[in-house]
Amino acid sequence: MSPRKFRRLRWLGVVLTAALAAGTAACSADSSTSQGGTTNPTFVYAAAGVPAGLDVWKHYEGDASRLVMYEWASTLVEFDANKVAGGGCDRLADASNLSPRLAEKWDYSPDRKQLLFTLRQGVQSPAGNAMTAQDVVWTLDRANKLSNVARFLMFDVAKFDKTKPFEAKDDRTVAVNLTQPTSLDVAIFTYPMLGVIDSTEAKKNANGEEWAETYLATAMPNFGPWKLDQLQPSSQIDLSPNPNFWDKANRGNLGKLVIRSVPDASTRLQLVETGQADYAERLSFDQYTQVDKSDRAQLINCVSPNRDTLMLNQKSGPFTDPNVRKAISMAIDRQALVTGVYKGLFKPATTGLSEVYWTPGPDAKKFEFDPEQAKTLLQQAGVGNLSFEILASPTRPGAYAQSLAVQIQNMLKNVGVTASVKVIPGATEFSDTYFKGNYQGVIYLEPPAVGDPFYSLNLYNTTVSFQNSFGYNNKQYDELVAKVLTTAPGPDRDALLAQASDLIVETTPQVYLVEQRYLHALGANVQGYQNTPTGQLFTYRMKKG
Repeated sequence: MSPRKFRRLRWLGVVLTAALAAGTAACSADSSTSQGGTTNPTFVYAAAGVPAGLDVWKHYEGDASRLVMYEWASTLVEFDANKVAGGGCDRLADASNLSPRLAEKWDYSPDRKQLLFTLRQGVQSPAGNAMTAQDVVWTLDRANKLSNVARFLMFDVAKFDKTKPFEAKDDRTVAVNLTQPTSLDVAIFTYPMLGVIDSTEAKKNANGEEWAETYLATAMPNFGPWKLDQLQPSSQIDLSPNPNFWDKANRGNLGKLVIRSVPDASTRLQLVETGQADYAERLSFDQYTQVDKSDRAQLINCVSPNRDTLMLNQKSGPFTDPNVRKAISMAIDRQALVTGVYKGLFKPATTGLSEVYWTPGPDAKKFEFDPEQAKTLLQQAGVGNLSFEILASPTRPGAYAQSLAVQIQNMLKNVGVTASVKVIPGATEFSDTYFKGNYQGVIYLEPPAVGDPFYSLNLYNTTVSFQNSFGYNNKQYDELVAKVLTTAPGPDRDALLAQASDLIVETTPQVYLVEQRYLHALGANVQGYQNTPTGQLFTYRMKKG
């Protein structure tokens, strides 16, 4: 290790040690001692980035916001990993594996025009305010007003009534008004942007703003397991236990959670291997392999619905022809990508729909690696000398995006296709470029927020999806996906999934490359991870030591 690198690690270790000492001293007696009277430990989360603010509805900052908002755990329902194999690590929990959280129960009205949530009693925020139906309605109305992601969930995934989607029947009953019931009406309430804010506290600090945007940019008044001690924008967040938390019986033993920005992946790795951090996110595949061999850290490797993809802009040009898109797909050796780029930690994408959702039958159509057939399809389409540009960004799907693009570039050469690679380093520029459709090809990621096949099928490829910037437009596909939404799990739905998967293989809305796995680098003395469809830690359940 170079002297400069050593000095940087030593400096960061000193800073984190100081943060731990300060954090432990700041904890109250309730939050720093367990039932047995021993001091509860601090959990240090070495993050690639920390958000500048906490209002994820008004200013969503990508993965930095994502990791924080899931830790709030202030949702009405949750995916229950205990109901599936290996605590969700071997099989993904889905919309049929839901458990109550802030809602005690739910049901439909007799005419199925309303979804009715009955709220749990005895739920309080850190400020001591009791949760009511008015909190839920205010929160959901706010999400509807400020967040396009929340609106997508409410009105494009589910079919809530836009005129008056939510109402409080009484202090403990929330009605969600529907234009039609769907299979995901309840499941979308696992998503933190539909989680519950303490509206009493928010309104008290609103200073005349209808939605308390200024206050909520730096505050975290909700009904989950943590309270905010300190926010250092883009640098560090300190949390301690909510002393009024309703579910103390299922807490781990953590007395403090410190989420700290550590931009360099090698530094994050060193911190978890030396015990100065308990979790390191977004490592390289070589680094995850190193963790797997370490005595001071452990690698958790679980199923995930996420898939890496090559998107081809089909609004104009050669990619309007599905056979040209299919030729690009057939030119790519997915197993070679898994071996070379992903170090064997992920799996090749084989079918149009991720296999975490279904078991393909013997007749299921699958992606083929067939360079000769790819050449034939390109020649038949009259684009034997095709050339195009592939955009890649380390911000999505990760630091390996450029390496993945270069590997694909080399594979395409073998079928006579010339691909150039352009790297966009910044998250904002990359996101703007994608959503404006200003690309020919782009390395991207399909990460469903709700673990359900409809959500994955609808997320990018339907005509109406706001994320469909590449122009796939297939009426048959749209009709199939609409049927999946309104069909209950069982043989009929499985048949629809098979049809949708086959159609993706044939028409190639995007080129699916690999099935991701959730990879977690945890300290060796940390226990209690359960794998949910989003792969988040939910550290409040964890135990250390």
